[in-house]
Order: sequence, then C-alpha cells, then structure tokens
Amino acid sequence: MTEALLLLLAPLGTYWAGRRLIIFYEARLAVKPNYRGKNVAPALGPALLLSYLVVAAANLWLGNDLVPWIPLTMLLLGTSFYGLWDDFMEESVSGFAGHLGAGLKGSLSAGLLKVITAVPVAFLFTGTLPLPLPLRAVAVLAVLFSANGVNLLDRRPGRALKVFFLVGLLLIFAAKPAPEAARMLLPLMAAAVALAPFDLLAGGMLGDCGANLLGAALGAAAALYLETQALLFFTAAWGAINLVSERLSLSTVIEKNGLLRFLDALGRGEEEKLT
Repeated sequence: MTEALLLLLAPLGTYWAGRRLIIFYEARLAVKPNYRGKNVAPALGPALLLSYLVVAAANLWLGNDLVPWIPLTMLLLGTSFYGLWDDFMEESVSGFAGHLGAGLKGSLSAGLLKVITAVPVAFLFTGTLPLPLPLRAVAVLAVLFSANGVNLLDRRPGRALKVFFLVGLLLIFAAKPAPEAARMLLPLMAAAVALAPFDLLAGGMLGDCGANLLGAALGAAAALYLETQALLFFTAAWGAINLVSERLSLSTVIEKNGLLRFLDALGRGEEEKLT
C-alpha cells in the first residue's frame, strides 16, 4: 500500500517541481537553445532527483530496505551534480576524445570535469556491491557507460526518456529478483512520466543532470539485479553506443532508419516532428 502511494505521489510531485523549475529558469533568463535554436529551460533533472530523494527517504523511514537506498542515493546525487555543469556551460569541444584532447592541452572542460567526478562516484557505489572484484570492475563500466549513453541520446525531445523506459522495463523483466528491481526503478519511471510532456513538447530539456541520473540508475539496477551474462551484455551494449557516438552522430543513424525515426518522433508536438 505504501509503495503504491509513493508511485502515485512521485509523478505528481515531479510534475509540480518540473513546472516550477521552468518558471524559475525563465524568470532568471537561465535558458539555452535546443537543437532547433529555441530557448528552453536547460535542466529538468533536479525535479527527478527531488522525487527520488523523497521516495528513498520514505522507504528508509518505513523500514523498506530491500533496495540499497543509501549507496544508490550517493550515486544519483553525484551523477546529477556533475551533469549540471554541462547543462549550464557552453563548450567548444564535444565527445570523450574532444574533452580528453582539451585536457591534455591544459584546458579543463565541463565534460572532462564530469568524467573526473563520475569515476570515483561509480567506484563508491560499486564498492558496496557483494560481487567478486572482476564483476565490480564490470559494474563500474556498466554505470559509467549507461549514464553517458542515455545522455548521448538526449539530443531530441523525449528520446532519452523513451530509451530509459524501454531499458528499465527490460531490466525488470530480466532481473533476479524482479520485484526488487521494480522497487528501485518504478519510482523513477513514474517520475520520468511526469516530465515527458515538458520534454516531448520542448518546454524544457531533460539535460545532462536528468539523463545522467536516469542512465546511472539503469547501470546500478543492472549491477544489482542482473546475472553475470546479462550484466556483461548490458555493459557491452552501452559501451558500443558510447564508442559509435565518437565516430557517428546517433541522430543521423536514427534518422536513416524508418522504424527508429518513427519511434523517435512519437509523442512530439507537430512542430518538433518536422525535424
């Protein structure tokens, strides 16, 4: 009963927080151009984080400790925090190679700062897992690749959220045990539903803060609840997406495939479907 109530309240609270964030950004002219050049709120991720924190705190106070809420909270706080740097800074470089190259030349970019922070955050979380050392190393990569992978897909309205929902459902289906994975992911999925109208209609961007948070949550769920072969597949798949994105535009790949293009445009406003 309590979990059902939290699932109901999570999207309501997230929708309210998302709307207030948009008003907050616009009132302070803290907006950024999206892919169409329209100035929109740059980071709706804090609304997701707030919703998650309320759910995690409620579960801990009620003694529902089947999910490792505290290590997971540390991970999601860290990924949200470093994502905000990219949301509010303009960069002249992109991609891991670009940020690393800038760093080797003595220039610290927001992207490189994010990588430097992401690694110890991922190690902190995976260090709590009851896994042998080799699988802990895989879990680190699962969290990092997934967090960055969802962010790489956040280039068009609603795209990252759709991927999060799809992968989240697949994880719950494949998890051992599935109920614990559902307890962890469903509150975030419910909260993400509430942000979908803002994201799909380009009222605001999910941003690195939100995309990194959702991706890290998927990686954490995979590390916690997937069996070894499934975890290896999950990590390899996200690793491939990260690698491909260094050479090709994921948006171009999606646009060239009819089915992917249809799914990508699904739910967007008519104006957004034109590109």
